[in-house]
Amino acid sequence: MASPTTNPDAIPGFDAVAESRKWREATSRHLAAMSREERLAYLNEARTRYLAGREESCIVREEPPKA
Repeated sequence: MASPTTNPDAIPGFDAVAESRKWREATSRHLAAMSREERLAYLNEARTRYLAGREESCIVREEPPKA
């Protein structure tokens, strides 16, 4: 049974592949306009933000309760 999260018709007119492609192309143009040093600093900051958000909101493993 399809749910809103798996049903491709849940958001009429939304094409995830096209949106992803647009995002990747815009990001590539943004990075290409930077110098090597700017690009490294930008990507390092993005990595730092990603890792900080991941640590705050993701439970990687939860131990089962002791009986």
